[in-house]
Amino acid sequence: MAKTKIAYQEVANKINQWYTMIKKREIENAVKIKEEINNMLEDMEENQNLLLYYNLLDSRHKLLLDMFKSSGSILEKIQKSPEMQKTDDMLQYYFLFFSGQYMFSKKKYIEAINYYKLAEDKLVKIEDEIEKAEFYYHLAISYYHIDQYFFSLAYAEKALAVFREYDDYAHRTVSSEMILGANKLDLFRYEAAYKHYEHALNIAKTVGIPNSVGKVYHNLGIFYIRRNMLSEAEDCFKNALLIDEYAHTYNGLKAIYNLTHVLYKSGHIEEAREWLKKGLNRAEKEGDKEYLAKFTLVNTLYDEYNESVLADSLDTLEQMGLWNDVAELTLEVGCYFKKSDDITNTAKFLEKCIHARDQILKMTEELK
Repeated sequence: MAKTKIAYQEVANKINQWYTMIKKREIENAVKIKEEINNMLEDMEENQNLLLYYNLLDSRHKLLLDMFKSSGSILEKIQKSPEMQKTDDMLQYYFLFFSGQYMFSKKKYIEAINYYKLAEDKLVKIEDEIEKAEFYYHLAISYYHIDQYFFSLAYAEKALAVFREYDDYAHRTVSSEMILGANKLDLFRYEAAYKHYEHALNIAKTVGIPNSVGKVYHNLGIFYIRRNMLSEAEDCFKNALLIDEYAHTYNGLKAIYNLTHVLYKSGHIEEAREWLKKGLNRAEKEGDKEYLAKFTLVNTLYDEYNESVLADSLDTLEQMGLWNDVAELTLEVGCYFKKSDDITNTAKFLEKCIHARDQILKMTEELK
């Protein structure tokens, strides 16, 4: 006797539940529901649009799990598929939106924004407030990474206005507060920035979101670095790394780097070396070229100076197009040499800083 086919609408409802778990960052539930869907697909009535929707969400699911390469491969296949060329506006929106998120994960911020702007044209067809807020949030963080602070602030405010009305999205309320804080920090509005971080930390602790608590401590660490309050920054990064749910994420590696950097700048060389070793081992294991270069750079600047190693580290960051980091680090290197009256190297690295800032301006001109 032939098996009864599962109605595609039943599968569609389950896929919508899956996407909700992804947006809420409830990883265990997302993985569980995906397994249920995989079993249902074998016996589902044929529906090409629903299969396309499944594949799109699978790419987003893999971004949630930091499986960036797999996510990109899925999107590439979807782009080439004939179904994608004749699908509806909603699925085209998801393709553009998720492609933007994938580009962001590769730190290709201009490409990410260009995808988002194309997606924005189709956003009018989306009725779900949370989906719109997700879109605004992702656009806000992309604009922040290319120093477009006022665009970033505008989209972050729109995201926050929605997320704070939904208790289930407290993690996004926290993230929106943090992006507002980061923008205001870069605009030297220190008191306003601190209030956003303080509010974010209170929410994350009250609701009980360990990963978000770690993120806020990390952001507060950056805040204190900018204020040259290195002891407070050190405490914040250590607090972040005490939280397992945060320490084992990609952001945890960033916290190890920032802590190492702060310890070196504070003259705590032995402790800095301990964290350097942890960070290098992890960056090597994860194949992270960016943080291998950054760990190597701070080590050679503050501990084992080597001109060619310093140059190679900066070259790596330049080749990756990480001009914000290059500008910040070359300024620091220039100031480091200025303290020892090394005029030649001071001028050399300050020129590199100016060049990096020029590249940031050129990046914004590439926006379509």
